[in-house]
Amino acid sequence: MPGLLLHFGAVMMCAHPPGQVMIPAPSQQRVLVGAQPVATVADTFLVAGCGFPAMSMGAPPCTSVTWLHTSSRVLVNGLPVLLQPTPPPGIAPAIGIGTPPPNPPMVYAVQFRVRGM
Repeated sequence: MPGLLLHFGAVMMCAHPPGQVMIPAPSQQRVLVGAQPVATVADTFLVAGCGFPAMSMGAPPCTSVTWLHTSSRVLVNGLPVLLQPTPPPGIAPAIGIGTPPPNPPMVYAVQFRVRGM
């Protein structure tokens, strides 16, 4: 399934606002889209400021995100790139780790020029 290449500067939030999803440091710096490094399966997505009411629900807030939609044809340093199948704003093909049940994050901004499969 084709999709937009995800990059380091993409704006994402966990399912519990105002939780911001971010890549602390991109795993590669060689391939860029819009002057931002392309995200690969080696990148780690962390959540800061998850708004899940952990104390009242007895569950931890979102801590990280696992991306599920990767490219089968586009590789960077031998690793598949991450794809966002729909233009933002939209639900990410990912799972938020920490809260039961796992909730998908939202993608609010991503580059529109480069697509992959």
